[in-house]
Amino acid sequence: MAEYITGMNPAIIKWARERSGYSLEEAAAVIKKDVATLSAWESGGSAPTYVQLEKLAGKYKRPVAIFFFPEPPEEPDIAGNLARQSSENTPISPRMHSLLRQAYARQISLMELNLGVNPMRKKIFRELQAQPDDVASELARKTRVYLDVSIDTQLGWRNTKAALENWQDIVDREGIFVFKEAFRDDSVDGFCITHEEFPVIYLNNSSPLVRQIFSLFHELAHLLLGENGMTRGDFIRGGDIEDFCNQFAAEFLVPDLDLETRLTFSAYDDDAIETLANQYKVSRPIILLKLVNRGILTREDYAQKIEGWTAERGTYERKKSAGKMPMLMSSGPEPSFHELKDVNAKPSGRRRYYKTRATYLGYRFMELAFSKYHQGQCSIEQLAEHLDVKVEDLPELENNLLRKADN
Repeated sequence: MAEYITGMNPAIIKWARERSGYSLEEAAAVIKKDVATLSAWESGGSAPTYVQLEKLAGKYKRPVAIFFFPEPPEEPDIAGNLARQSSENTPISPRMHSLLRQAYARQISLMELNLGVNPMRKKIFRELQAQPDDVASELARKTRVYLDVSIDTQLGWRNTKAALENWQDIVDREGIFVFKEAFRDDSVDGFCITHEEFPVIYLNNSSPLVRQIFSLFHELAHLLLGENGMTRGDFIRGGDIEDFCNQFAAEFLVPDLDLETRLTFSAYDDDAIETLANQYKVSRPIILLKLVNRGILTREDYAQKIEGWTAERGTYERKKSAGKMPMLMSSGPEPSFHELKDVNAKPSGRRRYYKTRATYLGYRFMELAFSKYHQGQCSIEQLAEHLDVKVEDLPELENNLLRKADN
C-alpha cells in the first residue's frame, strides 16, 4: 500500500494551483480526484502519496521539491497583474499561466547571460516611452521613424511570412526579445512582460501570420507604455489601454497618410478590403478598423463583416478537418514543440523539431546564448537549460542557427 507523504507544506499545494490558473474543481478533475480530497490536501487535513504529488507537480509545472519549502518562492504574479488591469472578466488559462512563467524564466536567462545589461545598442522601450494620454497615432508615426522602415520597404516584402520575419528582426534589434509558442488558446494572440533591461514579447505561433504581425505591435505599444499586456480578439473595444494599443498597431502598420493615397475604390466590399490588406501584409480586420475610423464604414458594418469572416473561417476549418480542403502548410504555423511526439521517428521529423525550436526561441536569443557558451561564460549544461533543450540536441540546434545566418 502506498504511503502518504509527511513533511509537505499544504499551503504550497494551494499556492501552486492558484498560480497555475486552475480552480479547485478544474484541478480535481485534471488529477481525477474529488474536490473534497484536493481541498483536504490543501488544508492539511490529509496528504497525497508521492505518486499523487508527482502528478500534481506535473500538472502545475512545478518541481516536486517545491512542495516541501517552508514558504512559497518569491516570483511575480504576472497573470494576476494582467487580470487586474484588464477590463475583461475572461480568466487566464492554465496554459497561459505556464507560458507567462516561461517568459519570466527567459528574462532571468537573459539577465544571467548578459550580466544584467541589455547588449543591444538601441533600446526603444527607453527612448520612446509613452503615457496613456498620448495620441496613439502620433506615437505610431514616431515609432516608424525611429525604426526607419519605409512604406515602400514594407510593401516590397514578398509575403506575410517574410513581413513577419522582418518585423520580428527589426523589433529584436531594438532591445526587445521576441519569442513564439503554440499557446493552445485561440483567444490569445500574444503577450508582453516589461523589464528594466529585458522586456519580452510572446507571439502565438498557432495564430495566422497577419494576426502575429498585429500582435507584435500591439504588445510593443504596451511596452512603450511601460506595462504588461495581452492581445485578445476584437479590435473595437473603446476607451482603455487596449484600444490605445490597437490604434497604435493599426496606424503603425497602415499609416493614414499612405492609406489616403490608396482609397480609390468605388465600393469598400470584401474584395477592396482584401486588396488593401494584401498590399500592407496585414489582416482584413485592420483595414476594416481603419475604414471605420475614417467614417467610410460604420461599427455595424465592422460587426457584420467580422461575423461573416468568422463563419467562413469556421466552415473552412471544418472542411479541412474532414479532409475536404488542402492543408496550407507553406504559410501555416509550425507545430508545437510539445506536440511533436516522436522526433526520432525519421530524419524529417528531427529537422522539423529543430526548426520549430529555433522558431520558438528566436534566432537573436539563440545567437546570444551560443556566443556566451563559446566565450566560456556558461557551461554546456547551463546553455541547454537556457534554451530549454537536452544537451544532445545542442549541436543540431546550432547548425540550424548557422544555416539561418547563411541565408
